[in-house]
Amino acid sequence: MAVKYLNVTEADSAMLGLANAYPALCSMITLPHATTEGRTCRALRIGKAGTPKTKGVLFTGCMHGREWGGTEICVYFAADLLEAYATGAGLKYGGKAFSPNQIRRIVEEMDVFVFPCVNPDGRHYSQTHPIADQTLDWRKNRNPADSGGQPYRIGVDNNRNFDFLWDFHKHFAPTVVLGTDPDAYGLPASEDPAHGLYHGRAPNSEPETRNVVWLFDTYPQIGWFLDIHSYTGDVLYPWGDAPNQSFDPTKNFSNPLYDR
Repeated sequence: MAVKYLNVTEADSAMLGLANAYPALCSMITLPHATTEGRTCRALRIGKAGTPKTKGVLFTGCMHGREWGGTEICVYFAADLLEAYATGAGLKYGGKAFSPNQIRRIVEEMDVFVFPCVNPDGRHYSQTHPIADQTLDWRKNRNPADSGGQPYRIGVDNNRNFDFLWDFHKHFAPTVVLGTDPDAYGLPASEDPAHGLYHGRAPNSEPETRNVVWLFDTYPQIGWFLDIHSYTGDVLYPWGDAPNQSFDPTKNFSNPLYDR
């Protein structure tokens, strides 16, 4: 049986529906930056009204237009959490179980932010164009500013547009930048608008990226962040841009001694 994914309008409607159904437990946040195609983005803030919150976690999905499943995961997770709290139930995902008391503590002691569709323009384009047009595989947003009028050059990879490591020539070894390092995961980014990893003309140049940054800046209690993609089943930990190591804390991307 074919799986039917939520379109952009349905995903937004689902979040609005949760906010209306559980007004004492969550509220809708309208993000300040409209997309290139004029879409308004929204996030859901889950946390019981009137209880002090000292911790926060942010979930995002669909950073890349073609990765549809992240939006559904965010929407269904928000619905699960709200219903479990309202009914005094627990939750179980795979082999991990959360007791009713743990659910209560999450909703009463934390802010849970859910931003299910970071890139609605890319998602809409991917879902509404024929496979023969190769747009089902559309990754970037739909900003045409650097396209030169050529459709295949439209868009910026939101995931490469954040200020962290935007200047990839500065931070990565030349062999990684050239794609010749056998231990690298692939190219870190690209300066070519035709490439799927195009990082944009400047850090945080894209409205989708700025919406995520705005959430961090506006809600400093956010101490955990999970960006949900739809490929290979890997879990990448900070920094997520090189093979993981935890034995030497000085070897990190914030330390300029290890640039290049």
